[in-house]
Amino acid sequence: MSDEALSVAALYATEQDRLRRRLIGRGLNAQQAADAVQELFLRLLRAPRSDVRDASAYLSRAADTIAIDHWRREQRTRLLFEAEPPDALMIPDPAPSAEARLVEQDRFQDLEQQLAALPPRSREVLLLHKFEELSYAEIALRLGISRNTVMVHLANAMRLLRQRVREKNSPGTN
Repeated sequence: MSDEALSVAALYATEQDRLRRRLIGRGLNAQQAADAVQELFLRLLRAPRSDVRDASAYLSRAADTIAIDHWRREQRTRLLFEAEPPDALMIPDPAPSAEARLVEQDRFQDLEQQLAALPPRSREVLLLHKFEELSYAEIALRLGISRNTVMVHLANAMRLLRQRVREKNSPGTN
């Protein structure tokens, strides 16, 4: 055996436990630390002699580098392959909930009842203006009445609807 091989073997005998403990302290398990120590000594043997002034310091620094690389690999693996928490995978449904649909259905039925209770001409003027978006002049032309009469029917319909909503929402009624 050459002098170099003997010195590396002696260094291995004295440094392996310290390096293994150092790597375990930096997050590697016992098997990973043992494999890393082997890799450290292979690096030492492959390194040019001019690059290594103090073999013990070289091995300590290389052990720290291996521990950092291991930690980075673990973080990447965890981020890539770790299951997302269940809440993170939930995508909100843009459709209204069943409860919201029932409330809307009740409101719509209530509106239909309120509209049905209006006088026929006032109801017709209101529907043409609010739902078909016709102007007062267009409604007047379609129904054969004056523009002012359209305004009176619309005002009457809105007043009756407001009055019925107030009555429905007043305390003590349901």
